[in-house]
Amino acid sequence: MEDQNISRLIEEGVVFSPAQGAGRLPPWYSNPGWTGVALADLASGADTKDAFSSHLVRVQGGCEVSSHLHENQWEWNVILDGHGRILLDGREVSFKPGDTFTTPPGVRHAVVADEGDVALLAVFVPGPK
Repeated sequence: MEDQNISRLIEEGVVFSPAQGAGRLPPWYSNPGWTGVALADLASGADTKDAFSSHLVRVQGGCEVSSHLHENQWEWNVILDGHGRILLDGREVSFKPGDTFTTPPGVRHAVVADEGDVALLAVFVPGPK
């Protein structure tokens, strides 16, 4: 699938969330802690009784989700569009569309977009309390 088709699906996709019902994607919002990072919540912890949460994430070219960790959550990401690097516990790994990575609880990680935007799906287990 071409990159622009993936971006279009993200913008126009149909999702189901118990809180939102079937329909268009939930609204995008900026993450106040990370410049150039926006999220759309697909399923919140409340939707899944804290079993997991899932979010679409857009990182503008040249921006990053800076180093952080989740003390009690596993994080699984799949790269939908764009190229960049994940910094995982001191290691740097390049990624491209279709790549996935899993981050265990307590492991520092960051996502850095190259020149173009990055779109990814992030799933957290368990969902936030």
